[in-house]
Amino acid sequence: MIAISSSGKQALIAVEINNKRDFATLDSNCKHSENILYKIDKMLDNIGSSIDKNDRYALVVGPGSFTGIRIGMALVKGFCAGKESKVIPITTFDLISYSYLRSHTIKGDFLTVVDALSGLVYIQKRDKRGKAIEEAKVITKKELDSLSLVKIGLEEEDVAEKKVSPTAEELLMLSLKMKDSGFEIGENQLVPLYLRKSQAELSLEERVTKKS
Repeated sequence: MIAISSSGKQALIAVEINNKRDFATLDSNCKHSENILYKIDKMLDNIGSSIDKNDRYALVVGPGSFTGIRIGMALVKGFCAGKESKVIPITTFDLISYSYLRSHTIKGDFLTVVDALSGLVYIQKRDKRGKAIEEAKVITKKELDSLSLVKIGLEEEDVAEKKVSPTAEELLMLSLKMKDSGFEIGENQLVPLYLRKSQAELSLEERVTKKS
């Protein structure tokens, strides 16, 4: 298993092959595109293995940084090319929920929250066990403030009252749990979770509209 999260400011990487594990967190100042592949190579060296001995990947597909999500998607699809590797798609909401519930108990439903920038947030409602009970959506921060449910987000974003900093080890644990529950797909089924258009796409549409 190689698990990757590149949708946030920090990239998380976990490797487990033949019961040997290694974990890494890339600093937010690093460029994910230049460092993740290099880091994976080093981690495989650390456990005395190689990429051809891995047949399963897990990837955080979003929501989050559009660029970071694309980097992760490209890496995993590249690794899987010409093989029959299985992929476990994980959402940022899944990771936030799993990380929080490992050490906390919630009596009722709660919201997982991710910063969407420009005064917007991505949210998904979950039950006390962490299971998603509503589709993810985009709302304004003002609308978020009006909701009474407990809100859980990432420490690095500071958009929720309760915060978590998921680790690479937690990413691997969640990946293995989802694998055991049958959440595996083929590489050709892997798609990013985009809940809104990127700023670049919005800017292009605005320019086109002005010209017309």
